[in-house]
Amino acid sequence: MRAFITASISDEVLKELKKKMDVTYESWRETGNIYFDVKEMIEKLKDYDIFITVADDLKKAELFENTNIKLIGSCRGDPFNINLEAATKNKIPVIYTPLRNVVAVAELTVGLIISLTRNLTQLDKFLHSDDFEVIDFEDWIKCYNRFMGNELLDKTIGIVGFGQIGQRVAERLKPFGVNLLVYDPYVADEIVEKYGEKTDVDTLMKKSDFVTIHAAATDENDNLINEERIKMMKNTAFLINLAKGSLVDYDYLYEALKNSTIAGAALDVFPMEPLDEDNEFLGLNNAIVLPHIGGNTIEVIHRQSRMLLDDIVTWLDKGIPSHVLNPEVFEGFKEKKESLDQQIKKYKENIVNICKRLLNDGHVIGSAGNVSMRVKKGEEEIVLITPSNLNYEEMEPNDILIIDLEGKVIEGERNPSVEKHLHLGIYKEREDVNVIIHSHGIYSTILSTLNLSLPPVMEELVPYLGGEVVCSEYGEAGSEELANNVKTSLEERNAVILANHGSLCCGSHLEGAYTVLKYLERGSKVYYLAKLIKEPNLLPEDTIDYEMDIFDLFKDSKKI
Repeated sequence: MRAFITASISDEVLKELKKKMDVTYESWRETGNIYFDVKEMIEKLKDYDIFITVADDLKKAELFENTNIKLIGSCRGDPFNINLEAATKNKIPVIYTPLRNVVAVAELTVGLIISLTRNLTQLDKFLHSDDFEVIDFEDWIKCYNRFMGNELLDKTIGIVGFGQIGQRVAERLKPFGVNLLVYDPYVADEIVEKYGEKTDVDTLMKKSDFVTIHAAATDENDNLINEERIKMMKNTAFLINLAKGSLVDYDYLYEALKNSTIAGAALDVFPMEPLDEDNEFLGLNNAIVLPHIGGNTIEVIHRQSRMLLDDIVTWLDKGIPSHVLNPEVFEGFKEKKESLDQQIKKYKENIVNICKRLLNDGHVIGSAGNVSMRVKKGEEEIVLITPSNLNYEEMEPNDILIIDLEGKVIEGERNPSVEKHLHLGIYKEREDVNVIIHSHGIYSTILSTLNLSLPPVMEELVPYLGGEVVCSEYGEAGSEELANNVKTSLEERNAVILANHGSLCCGSHLEGAYTVLKYLERGSKVYYLAKLIKEPNLLPEDTIDYEMDIFDLFKDSKKI
């Protein structure tokens, strides 16, 4: 097996690859070469089985028809330079590296916003220029006054495009105390509401002190930030673009910056790249100009290298890689997908059955409470969750939604439970938890209204619940505050009481989580009734320690 690599790969991963195959490594960073001529590429690749690339032009179908390439790896999240149809037609898997640079781009975005609002690049240029001279204190005062900046506190920042990068930008900006406006018609309102206010693009352009662009480059988005919309911006506002040059009318943007119609811009992408010394924006004092370095970090190289290595090893072992654009080229993929679809259908039926048991056993009324299940699809994780405001008596398996771990709806017509962030927060913290049941059982709810925890008063409780079941602090239903309070109080236990609300129980499977619920309700009933007579006695510490060992065994064996 032979591999030709023109992308940047870490030394560690390169060493691992060389143990498995013959590798020719010619990184474009070192050679300065990107292949555009298809005949040159065909000649170059004729003796190789694997090609790992980042920017070479693989759009011509004849490349796939006239080489013996068996696998293509792309160090991109959007391999637009590869003819996927031609690769699929020739049964060549194309693996890629999604999300490899999202942290780097988000961090650079925040850095540029701070640089703009504090005039850092303008100040740095001035200090390094021949114009900077301090003969007396008055000269220093002039410099000090000239480069006075602004704080981000209470400023309005508009984010155009709220995918993986846009959301990470929002997460990093929230601690600055900014007001966030978001334009993205394809992202659910509930996701946006965690960070700020969803609005239309024109309102965003008019109200924002900073407009940062993170939208996908599609035909629909071509020239999205056009002359008309740039004219809507405040004359004190800044534009930041780390997405694609095609999204902005750069001709009018240049005029707006030149005439100070807007305060400034930070640009990492341009309609024509690579950037050269003739770029007209370099002559502007109010523009930060960068040569497409958003993802240019050591960590990005390590991340993409590791992702590719893992998928190549899986492919060599006759498996289906986790990050493959055309999985249909693999034999058995269709059957495997159909099998998983049948499995998910069965899970949905089981969730509905549990919901009806909750109703029949008196743990909920109407549509109160919610149930979710985490399911692994290869390396990907999805969550099945009950819908909002649907009576359990009327619920059918098709009503169960599929969401990702960020809360985005993958499948389903209804709105997911308002408590989805509560569920997702626990799944992210607890690898051992695959099912969560939130209910309003009578006795655990009684304890919740009294802000009482359930102490270890019976031996049978500890192995199933994990010791004392704490009553979390109050938070409104569906709020981030509630989700955080519950996560804090749950820790490594299987149950938690929600102040003035009910309870949450979890397990590695549906029946296990429901068993936890039954023990919690029985224990709450015994504890409440005992307290009517006098304060119940607690188990001795050595007994609790012994029972906790059993709890750990139950968790490890996935009995619960």
